[in-house]
Amino acid sequence: MGALSGLGLLARRQLRTSWGATATLGVVAFLAAGVLSTAPRAVATMHADQVAYETETASGPARDVISVVGAVPGHPPGGRFYDWGAVGTGVPAEPDWSPFLANLDAVRAETPEPLRSVMRAPHFHVTSTETAYTDPVPSSQLAEAKVFLRSATDLSEHAELVEGRWPTATAAPVFADEQQFLGRPAEQAPPFEVAVSRAVADTYGWELGGRYANLSGSGVVALADRYPALVVTGIFETGDPDADYWLHHGLAARASVIADPNQGLLGTASVYLNPAMITPLTLGMAETRVWYPVNTGGVTAADVPLLLSQVNGQSAKTFPVAAGPDDPVPIQLRPSTRLGEILETLLAQRTGVDAIVAVLAVGPLGATVAVLVLGARLVVDRRRSALALLRARGASGPQLRLLMGGEGLVVGLGSAAAGFAAGLALCADLGIDAPVTASQVGLALAAGLAPAVALALATSPAGLRTTRSDLAPRSRSRVRWVLEVLVVAGAALATWLLLSRGVVAGSGARSGSGVDPLVAAAPLLVSLAFTLLAVRAYPWLALAVERALAPRRDLVPFLGAARATRDPAGGPVPAVALVLAVAVAATSAVLYSTVSGGVVREAWRATGADLRVSGPIVDEPVAAQIAALHGVDAVTPVDEVGDSVVQGAASSLRAEVYTVDAAALAVVQEDVAGAPETLDGLVGPGGGLDDGADDAVPVILTRAAAGLGVGPGSAGITLATREGSVPVRVVDVVDELPGLPADRALVLADAERLAASTDGSSFARLALVGLADGADRAAVKAEISRLLPTSVVEDPDQEADAVLAAPVSGGLAIAFVLAVLLAGLLCAAAVVMTLMLAAPARARLLAVLQTLGLSPRQGRGLVGWEIGPWAVVALVVGAALGVAVPSLVLAAVDVTALTGGATQPGPQYDPLLLGAAAAGFVAVVLAAVGVAAALSRRGEVAAQLRMGGND
Repeated sequence: MGALSGLGLLARRQLRTSWGATATLGVVAFLAAGVLSTAPRAVATMHADQVAYETETASGPARDVISVVGAVPGHPPGGRFYDWGAVGTGVPAEPDWSPFLANLDAVRAETPEPLRSVMRAPHFHVTSTETAYTDPVPSSQLAEAKVFLRSATDLSEHAELVEGRWPTATAAPVFADEQQFLGRPAEQAPPFEVAVSRAVADTYGWELGGRYANLSGSGVVALADRYPALVVTGIFETGDPDADYWLHHGLAARASVIADPNQGLLGTASVYLNPAMITPLTLGMAETRVWYPVNTGGVTAADVPLLLSQVNGQSAKTFPVAAGPDDPVPIQLRPSTRLGEILETLLAQRTGVDAIVAVLAVGPLGATVAVLVLGARLVVDRRRSALALLRARGASGPQLRLLMGGEGLVVGLGSAAAGFAAGLALCADLGIDAPVTASQVGLALAAGLAPAVALALATSPAGLRTTRSDLAPRSRSRVRWVLEVLVVAGAALATWLLLSRGVVAGSGARSGSGVDPLVAAAPLLVSLAFTLLAVRAYPWLALAVERALAPRRDLVPFLGAARATRDPAGGPVPAVALVLAVAVAATSAVLYSTVSGGVVREAWRATGADLRVSGPIVDEPVAAQIAALHGVDAVTPVDEVGDSVVQGAASSLRAEVYTVDAAALAVVQEDVAGAPETLDGLVGPGGGLDDGADDAVPVILTRAAAGLGVGPGSAGITLATREGSVPVRVVDVVDELPGLPADRALVLADAERLAASTDGSSFARLALVGLADGADRAAVKAEISRLLPTSVVEDPDQEADAVLAAPVSGGLAIAFVLAVLLAGLLCAAAVVMTLMLAAPARARLLAVLQTLGLSPRQGRGLVGWEIGPWAVVALVVGAALGVAVPSLVLAAVDVTALTGGATQPGPQYDPLLLGAAAAGFVAVVLAAVGVAAALSRRGEVAAQLRMGGND
């Protein structure tokens, strides 16, 4: 008991008198616990935000649970179940669809969680399956005006009636075939009432109270003049025409107008009837569209695999839904949704993000362990004299370890608790509401125990004696050799396993296992293996440098090299910390460049030009108008000729044929990555090949369209189009054609050359626009939208910005920055601790040399030599790891879900980012060297000399 009380008294005295070194361990525990309480919850919140982002940015029809059935609630498909006695003589009764809506909601209520909470209250409408033709109003300039007849019970809840009234039921019409069935003479059917949106009324030239006759039936009426006319009794405003509700109510918020070169403007719209009229007017030939709006606001990343399973299971089932208690033929509801595709993408994104975050985390984790080792050695070094005295007075090794471990326990647990609380407070301030898990608490507890473990392991009787490392440059420790061999072998095995299995997309997340341990461990093992090899080579390199500098007349280089060889500051541990810190910075820079660059590249590949215009017909006059706009450099319409067959000597396959103005396309895609370099060859005879085959049309094929034996310069190839067979010559075979569909069998030809060979006409609905340098993109887009109001103008930069605005993209960017900052802090801590470990010996040496005339500048040079060699090793090895680790990650982890493409990107090396990382590392090292040199003041010379004399 007396010995223990003495140890406790000594511990309290040490904490009071020499607390700085121990405080460094507390700071490390504080930061580690803070990161461990913040980072996992931030990643979980980011994934949850991504779930909401992906579903909210998708349109309603792309995410909602939808079922379309060819029947009217309460009536069998194609049936005419209404009161024949009232037809033509009375007004049909309005159906009661509330039981049907309640039964639809019952289907949702029986769905398991979390899908039940994702699906909201159901909606439905009934629409005719065929269009009716009305007499176009001359002022509308329409050559054809078609309408779908629709009824919806909730229309008044989503639309604002601005003119007239909602339609009511009218006398049911009697068509010619029904007149004969009833034995009545044929007569003009009475008109029926409809309501239309303001946009449809303006497009069709309709007015309130206007009566518009039918020109031809929809396939169910034999005599057009017997079909009833429609009367507009109400006009309503829809608000946002792109709202989810109106996207489900197709052609209601605005009409579709297509310019047909042969007929003119063709209009199609939806008009609304009273529900009582939908069956009499369509004769039961209608379909019911049911949809459950999807809202994933409360879905977490952990719910996604289960939700995907439930969505897939629901799509494989059929649900009978009755329109009422006496409904003899319930509607067979078969839900379908594209939500599964969104969830698949989310799982792939989650796998990629978690793998990258794990790779970014293991580097700082290893560096943190190295810093803890350095900190523990620093504390033991400060306690060396006291520990040696205790050892001389009979204290055992376990007692000494207990003493130092207790000191670390007191500092570590308190600091970790404070760091964990600070992390929770920071999460609350940032709005991170992910739950705290037991694993996070356990990791924070481990961070609090780490200083105690490090101090206990660093305290040993053998460690209380100083030795010269230059006496045995080759380590004779068998344990060290075994551990190093195991690390190198593990790195080789992990690398082989990753490379042999190839890129795996979404497997870890889908199985619910989280991060793939192999993906997380392999980069760390490779980094450690590189570091250990460098540490093994370092003594020999240092000896070679020392011998090379021996003939020099100046003292500092030779003395610094000699000290680096004979008494390296901190030993090999600083190398581990510095190399891992540099590797994390380099890996972060490369992966950030790869992901962000991949997003931009895919956006440009999909767009294919500075601007991509789609929608209306872009013929030569329209293309000339676009080309005349200020800032436009070149324009080429892109026409999809249709499916054709590429026939060669060895094979034939079906491909899609596109035609362009090849000369203009060469200008438009001059700076577009992945664009063919042989576009000019599509213009000249024979594709620019001097073979005399002037009648052959030069074409470019994608690899999916190139059959066996087909390559650049291949002869004897024909293209079978709908106009006939055309001899072609293959100018080039490429992986993709920017601006056109990816991973498809495509044929690209010059429009003039192909038209001359086929006498075909071209009606392009797509155009690629190239802008001049310095052109105002926004202004050009506005002018094109004014010229073509119904067109969609795509900007690759905006498309890329939209992808990079996603939570996972922003979260990854923050993770990269934080990883670099954390690596910088650990790097600075390692440098400072290393220089503090060497401070006593350095102070004694400088005291002697300063009395002999050593200048302050030379003193700073000696300090630089203490850490400089390790810094050079870290830069070299870290740069190598900056190449190896990202390549390893991209060989194992599919990041296409993050870039939005179909092809795995290769590592991208941004010289500016890598240069900034290297410059930051050098700045940290120089700042630490300056601080250490400033601490070695001349005023300490006498004290150091007295201490040396007493020794």
